[in-house]
Amino acid sequence: MKISTAVVSAVAALGLVVAGAPISQADVSLTSKQLTQAGYPKKPNVVDWAPGTARMSTNTAAQWEDVVITGKAPDFTTPGQLLTLSRYVPADTQGNGEMKPLNITTTVNPNGTFAMRMQLGYVGTYGYSVGYDTDSFSPEFVGFQFQLTTTGDSSAAAKGSSQAVQLTRKQLTRAGFTRTPNVAGWGGTATISTNRAPAGAPVTISGTAPEGMAPGSVMKLTRFVATDKKGSGHFEDLPIQTVVKADGTFELTFEVNQKGTYGYGLGVSEEFDWLGIEFQLTTT
Repeated sequence: MKISTAVVSAVAALGLVVAGAPISQADVSLTSKQLTQAGYPKKPNVVDWAPGTARMSTNTAAQWEDVVITGKAPDFTTPGQLLTLSRYVPADTQGNGEMKPLNITTTVNPNGTFAMRMQLGYVGTYGYSVGYDTDSFSPEFVGFQFQLTTTGDSSAAAKGSSQAVQLTRKQLTRAGFTRTPNVAGWGGTATISTNRAPAGAPVTISGTAPEGMAPGSVMKLTRFVATDKKGSGHFEDLPIQTVVKADGTFELTFEVNQKGTYGYGLGVSEEFDWLGIEFQLTTT
């Protein structure tokens, strides 16, 4: 099975950012049987996760319905390791394709266990993976694969989660929302004028976009809504955006009125990819 992995910083989120239309390669759709043959069975395939375990609450769910995956990471996986959910985009029916990271992540607990809660909006049966790439000269994927069917008519709106919880600054940092903008998956630069401001006070974030990003690309601000203390959650869109300038720079001055410490994202959505910056901001 030939798979290439596109690396995107995945901090965060559940289904609100996952409902976009797929890239052109997704015109190739696989049946449940073909997905199984490609290594994406209904029961998680833990060959690349051994001796870890994984269990799903269901492999069929309605749009925006909670799906929970739990298990234990392999013994060699470091506590705090970020696990990212990716969708398999087939290029043909022979098992060739690529993984597209989604903005849905969780972390490995100190005892090696993990739990990921997701809400997906893209209707159909697809292959997914949860895991991470090793930090080496020739990165290898450590994780598991499965298939999941999302039902609906593609018109349902994201309902968010009634299980939203408040994270501390330390927990947000572990989830990737750092006080200094996290540009690990951005490819450009970013600075923020402050990470603490009174409600209604202006905050400015600026920097350079990754090489190759088209001028005029729309960068939208989102707020991370956590659904547990481990880094699972979803992004909610805020009516705040800017665009990449002709010289490749960007600047956004915004005001936040919701008090508290939250994680935010500023980035560009490209089909079901997201490329952007994550940071935390305290509003007093």
